[in-house]
Amino acid sequence: MAPQNVRDVTFIKCINEIIEANLSNERFGVSELAREMHMSRSNLHRRIKSTTGASVSQYLRMARLNEALALLKEGSLTVSEVAFQVGFGSPAYFTKCFRDHFGFPPGKTTVSTPNDTDLAETPNAGHIDESGNQMYNFPVQTTSFIGREKEIETILDLIEKHRIVSLIGTGGSGKTRLACEAISRNAKVYKDGIWFVELAPVESEELVLKQLMSTLEIAEIPGRDMMEVLIERVREKKLLILLDNCEHILRSCAEIAGKLSEAVPGLALLVTSREALNIKGEKVWDTLPLTLIDPASIIDVEYARSAESVRLFSDRALLQNPGFKLSNENVSDVATICTKVDGIPLAIELVSSRARHMDTDTMLDRLSGRFAEIPSPDPRTIERHKTLQATIDWSYNLLKEFEKALFRRISVFTGGFDLMAVEEVCANEFLKKENIIELLSRLIDTSMIQTTYMKPGQMRYSMLETLRQYASDLLEKENEADEISTKHLEYFTRIAEQAFDERMSSQAKWMEKIQLEHSNLVAALRWAELHKPEIFSLLVGNLSWLWARSNNYSLAIDIYEKEIISNTSDNRTQALLATGYGTLFIYTGDNQKALNLLKRASSLWRELQNKKEETLALAEIGNLLYTYGDDESGLEYSQKAYKLALSLDDEGVELYCMLVVSQGLVDLKRTNEARKVLKDIVRLAEKLDNPFGILVSHHQTGDCALIEGEYLVSEKEYGLGLSTSLKYNDYSFSIVEMLGVAMSVAGQGRYAKALRLNAAATKTALTSGFLVPEDYPLVFWHELVLQHIAATREKLGKDLAHQYEEEGRSMSFEEAVEYTLDFDRD
Repeated sequence: MAPQNVRDVTFIKCINEIIEANLSNERFGVSELAREMHMSRSNLHRRIKSTTGASVSQYLRMARLNEALALLKEGSLTVSEVAFQVGFGSPAYFTKCFRDHFGFPPGKTTVSTPNDTDLAETPNAGHIDESGNQMYNFPVQTTSFIGREKEIETILDLIEKHRIVSLIGTGGSGKTRLACEAISRNAKVYKDGIWFVELAPVESEELVLKQLMSTLEIAEIPGRDMMEVLIERVREKKLLILLDNCEHILRSCAEIAGKLSEAVPGLALLVTSREALNIKGEKVWDTLPLTLIDPASIIDVEYARSAESVRLFSDRALLQNPGFKLSNENVSDVATICTKVDGIPLAIELVSSRARHMDTDTMLDRLSGRFAEIPSPDPRTIERHKTLQATIDWSYNLLKEFEKALFRRISVFTGGFDLMAVEEVCANEFLKKENIIELLSRLIDTSMIQTTYMKPGQMRYSMLETLRQYASDLLEKENEADEISTKHLEYFTRIAEQAFDERMSSQAKWMEKIQLEHSNLVAALRWAELHKPEIFSLLVGNLSWLWARSNNYSLAIDIYEKEIISNTSDNRTQALLATGYGTLFIYTGDNQKALNLLKRASSLWRELQNKKEETLALAEIGNLLYTYGDDESGLEYSQKAYKLALSLDDEGVELYCMLVVSQGLVDLKRTNEARKVLKDIVRLAEKLDNPFGILVSHHQTGDCALIEGEYLVSEKEYGLGLSTSLKYNDYSFSIVEMLGVAMSVAGQGRYAKALRLNAAATKTALTSGFLVPEDYPLVFWHELVLQHIAATREKLGKDLAHQYEEEGRSMSFEEAVEYTLDFDRD
């Protein structure tokens, strides 16, 4: 489809110029092009589709292939050189795309195999790659290689710079396939060849050297040491050896690799294993699972294909079922399946093989929870790759008893954990606390546990979900589940209690900590609900303050609706629950429910003689009364709470009460008084690093400016409030700040942006279960909305207002945020 008008021609010309400038950059894709065009991915897709009939990725690929055709016609470059010059990281993949597009191969450099697969795509025993290397004993690959382009570049660079490179990773992560693919693209010449040594069948350490010599076609000499013979035969040679699957015979592999690297200067070793050799000169590379995509974030099929795991599933499903096609109807299912198996290539291959028998929705319905047990349909598959379960069994059986015990017990954690948590929860008479770090290190070394640096100096650990489920099943079989779950619950209950006590004085610290551990806390809650109801109520009470400050309303209300308040007789727990849920229901608009709970909380804290919590409950009642329109009574409650706070010598409580007082002054439009209080609030909030205080101070300063008609100031302040709310995942406040900016730009006469932002904020509120910000019950806020949003609709007229609001509703939340914070865009 050709461009139809001057505007389209100009658009395509601009697109082509950007693509041409980035042609050799294989990482230049849809997201990068959208960024260069200052458009969202979805808008760019719609524009190119309507103009050319192709998707963005299709258009990019056609541009690369057309340029490749022109370069090949010149005849001065090889196929590989052309492939890299037009942004293909793999000559094999380039050849496939070129042939699919033009109907003929790019040149005469590829040799057809009997099954009509290019030899460049499937390295075979004894074939010669484009660098001139002879490749011996390599397995024939009958499927295409998907993703990992950057990893391949890195591995090739490591081989170039280091004598020994080890690819380590969990079972099924694709180490062997990655190593073979990297070697097939190697440009460095090894005149004596590249050799593949398969060690998985070798059952004992003593047979490793024999297997190596047999592969290299070196005969034993009676009476001579085999190592001496091997070194003698290869000492002057230049060769690369791939030692595949070393984990079960690691000692011998390490010894042989060390001796060979010292004696043979022309030798390079590439090793695949679940554990590093740990020898001098070794460079270790972690083979991670394929990239995933959150099913909830998918815009369209092209966007989903940015995930390697989705591309692999689609490719293999198509092999099994020629009718399979990744579509808007199944892409969420595919992404969910890939996530459930952690992006492990072997697992994706096994599950996608079922595309011959069932659709993706049925796979999720019938096979979810049993993905690890799905067998390979290929009878030639080696035993330990028959199922993912068999692969994990192989790894688990290589562990020592203490390591196995810790591996099982760690399965109680979800969403990651730190060292202190492991030491406190997993230690017992068998697993001494002082030995935990050493055992944990061994599990990391054997790729059973992953590590992540959250920030400088802070290490966090995690277990792939497939491994966690496997270990959890073993925990049940060993009758250890109740003991470890109880310790897990007790540990995280202590954390939640401390967080509640310090929520005003160290809010940023605890919000970060609790959100980091939220999956563990929810897991502890679910277990306590069935086994420890009293601790369940206590834990909920200690967490409910956080749920009122973050995007966890549905979870909190779901728990509340189980009537847990009536299930505990402990007054402190009752007070905790009444406080937390009273505060939470303010944010969801359940005002009467909130008022009843907060009055009960105030009474209970007074009985318990806890002046701090009584003060905070009174402040919340003041906050709530503002929403009733009873601003004078609300301010009285707030000022009473502030006076009590001053007697506590607790700056965190003082700050919160000041915030509620200033809200009353804003509601009453006593902006001069409010600004004076806000100056003290900003100072104290920054001193305490209190994110809620910082957020609300920006918001209320924006309110004052909006009331006074200082629209540029209010736009800036609401924008700062939005940035702060995003930092701490407070999405309910994010949409309020978005409306604040909308009203500010309306005051500036930027009506289109005002209605777009309000519509985007409203859509987010409705889809997330929040109160629509335009309907907030505060009297002064309602007046501002009428003055700026309702009046803007009247000025523009029904049709134009509807057009702008539709444009706002079409934005994703992320697009709306970007648009809001770009103060120069109309």
